[in-house]
Amino acid sequence: MTIYFATNRNPNDSTKPTDFENYFSKNSLGDLRFGQVNVDVEGNLDFENLVMLPNNESEGSKQLFAQLQNSMKENQDDSLVFIHGFNTSFKEAMKSALKMKNQYRRLSNGSYNPNVFVFSWVSYGQLSMYDEDRVNAKVSANAVARALLKLANFLKNTSPDNACEQRIDLIAHSMGCYVLRHALQELRKQSVVQRMFHDVVLVAADEDSDTFEFDYKLGLLSSVAKRITVYFNSGDSALKVSDIFQGNPDRLGRDGANKPHQLPSKVVLVEVSDVVSGVVEHSYFNDNDCVSKDIVKVLKGQSSESIKERDYLPHKNKFKLLA
Repeated sequence: MTIYFATNRNPNDSTKPTDFENYFSKNSLGDLRFGQVNVDVEGNLDFENLVMLPNNESEGSKQLFAQLQNSMKENQDDSLVFIHGFNTSFKEAMKSALKMKNQYRRLSNGSYNPNVFVFSWVSYGQLSMYDEDRVNAKVSANAVARALLKLANFLKNTSPDNACEQRIDLIAHSMGCYVLRHALQELRKQSVVQRMFHDVVLVAADEDSDTFEFDYKLGLLSSVAKRITVYFNSGDSALKVSDIFQGNPDRLGRDGANKPHQLPSKVVLVEVSDVVSGVVEHSYFNDNDCVSKDIVKVLKGQSSESIKERDYLPHKNKFKLLA
């Protein structure tokens, strides 16, 4: 088992890294390094043997994408791009991705076992540095956009003989949704906003509740995905802090959409407040079975209306996930 990655962080060792630091690459803010971390026999990520690919396209991103493509074709597995949230180090991001992969595989009885590709942007990994992480999330947009564009170009240039029928989806958690917003703006500047994903899932989004109303926020997201599913939880205390103490507007991941009846038809709202419990209630995408099962159904292509564990509320244009 392998977790793939791209990052704009600086490696802790330029020749044989075992980790990436909570700082930007020394080469440039947009510098990208690709690689992978394998899982050992005990089920843990083997960071001591982390593979960082050479810093050139032919031996870096193209090699990684070709490996992903071969896995998708030979094993008939989908691929899932993951953008982590605030207060997350490189190792924590990779561990979260592995936990998510194992959770989704377990809850699907092995029928959903995606290749997971993590983009680890420069979060400082400290609760006290929310404002600094928010700045870094915006600054990381160019690197994320470059990674997404490399993926899109690779897929676009794939010969029919190597093409497969598997899906590429994306899940963004918390401040990762803010990273995604600014990456879209970078793609917009280059006029390369195009379909890249089948499903995009936004979980506990630390993003404004009116984000789909404006192209300079996430209004363009419908152009890169066939469907967008937004999970939100009114009891999310992490986003309450963002809302009240940081002076942010209402959060998409806590309050839902500002104008639910004016959303693009591709956007589906799912409130999970009744099934999520705990102190923080923020990381339910990979530690709550009810939510994880619902996400798996989405990522496996089940239609929003046919998921039986949901109740649709027409007057609010949202689904409520049932316990």
